[in-house]
Amino acid sequence: MSFLKTFWGLLFRLFPCPTKTGLRRIGSPGPESPVLVTCNFDLTVKRLTKILRGLNIWLLVADSKGINVWCAAGGEELNSHSVVSIVKTSEIAAKVNHRTLILPPLGASGINAADVKSQTGWKIKWGPVRAKDIPRFIEDNFKSDVNMKRVTYDLKERLDTALGSLFPFYLVGGIGFLLFARHLLMGYLVSGAIAFVVYFSLCPWIPGKNGFRKAIFLDVILVGILITTESFFGREDNVFRVYLIFAMIIIPLYGLELGGMASTMPSDLDPFLARLGIGRIGNVAFAGTIRTELLNGQRELSYKRELCKGCKSCAEICPQGVWNMDDSKRAVLDHREACTACRACLVQCEEGAIQAPKVKA
Repeated sequence: MSFLKTFWGLLFRLFPCPTKTGLRRIGSPGPESPVLVTCNFDLTVKRLTKILRGLNIWLLVADSKGINVWCAAGGEELNSHSVVSIVKTSEIAAKVNHRTLILPPLGASGINAADVKSQTGWKIKWGPVRAKDIPRFIEDNFKSDVNMKRVTYDLKERLDTALGSLFPFYLVGGIGFLLFARHLLMGYLVSGAIAFVVYFSLCPWIPGKNGFRKAIFLDVILVGILITTESFFGREDNVFRVYLIFAMIIIPLYGLELGGMASTMPSDLDPFLARLGIGRIGNVAFAGTIRTELLNGQRELSYKRELCKGCKSCAEICPQGVWNMDDSKRAVLDHREACTACRACLVQCEEGAIQAPKVKA
């Protein structure tokens, strides 16, 4: 069963894969050991447990409806209530002498730190974005450097997230060809797999501001290759022609969803679905949300400096480095263009200095 859940989490990440909530011991934690909070997505808990092996940690697995931290927080499935509930029901307060919770920063769009503190009495610290940095974060006395606070999208992350998000659609396509056009099945499987590896390996260097434009750029190249081969070989190589045509169809589909998988980019698909009036699909909401209205230009991120009290929350939890602090210890909206509308700064700003008003028509 454990293997099947791991397999499901790897390849069907769009769907919930819950594990049991509650308090878990990693190593031999004592009264002074750190208390970390995570979601109850099975694959996340397994990976985190593996990374923390050798340390003494109290791990609180909060209810996120079996969804990973980033998606669950964005869909408000991982929220303040989830954290407050697990703190109280686990009775962790009776096991430790301190009152500090370490929360995952990618959960900041759903978990309001001020609410958790007021309802539990626990102090909140945001850990590093990547689980692999947690041991160093603990070793450095619970301090995150700039690199620990920023999301990345390296090759391993690209292939991992894309595989988990796109494999269900790839599988459905394969079943369709198997049932209705079996003679084209191999062409679909091979071209889809090659297009996947090529696109996600090269996408940081492909020209274009978003995933779809990058895909169109690749398609233009493929059209050129198709025209060239047709000119030199005519209709002799039908298999190659089929593979190229399949790739030209599949790559834009990959590109359309790139922003939804890349934490460093705004989503293309979500605002498009919102413009179509689609309210939600499963746990993900589209139409009418602040996030999609920001992406569609219906709202604009704004900042009222006079309300800022210098809590540093925005700079601490922004995964893109949009916010910084100036010499007077007030927030500065330094890199508006890097904003992906995750809403974390809006949720964490206690004074209402950061807002997202609707744009006047």
